[in-house]
Amino acid sequence: MITGDKMALRAPEPCDVDMMFLLENDRSVWPHGRTRAPMSRQMLWEYVHNYDADILAAGQARMIIDIDGDAVGMVDLYDIDVLNRRAGVSIMIGKPYRNAGNGLAALKLLAEYAHKDLGLHQLWAVVSSDNAPSRALFAAAGYSVSGCLRSWVRVGEHYTDAYVHQLLLVEPR
Repeated sequence: MITGDKMALRAPEPCDVDMMFLLENDRSVWPHGRTRAPMSRQMLWEYVHNYDADILAAGQARMIIDIDGDAVGMVDLYDIDVLNRRAGVSIMIGKPYRNAGNGLAALKLLAEYAHKDLGLHQLWAVVSSDNAPSRALFAAAGYSVSGCLRSWVRVGEHYTDAYVHQLLLVEPR
């Protein structure tokens, strides 16, 4: 478990399936991610039970954001690139826990873990231009916009740009 002052990032447990089910099936966030289809509790239960703790070999990790024993969201490292020491980041916070600093605390705790424990050089996130809360969150966590991907995310019948946010965990020499 990765612990901070008031928060922990931990591996998913069977008791987290209902929270994961609600977040994964929240259609309001689908345009901002890679999912456009519902997930069943069974699918999530199997994911939790088959979770691979060797994240460098698996190339990804999902961690539950835990505050005082309550699962309030999830943060993912994905497309972990061992050679170039970088990983993508995504985050979802349950509606009752948004706008309270929980996302920022989770991203900071994740960055510390990625640097100290995994030896990663950088983290990155691709955020659609119309997702102002996530763009503000990554900026507050120290991520810099390093590029714009034009017409990158399909939302209904139109496309929106996306920004690449990067956080260098070790300053280049």
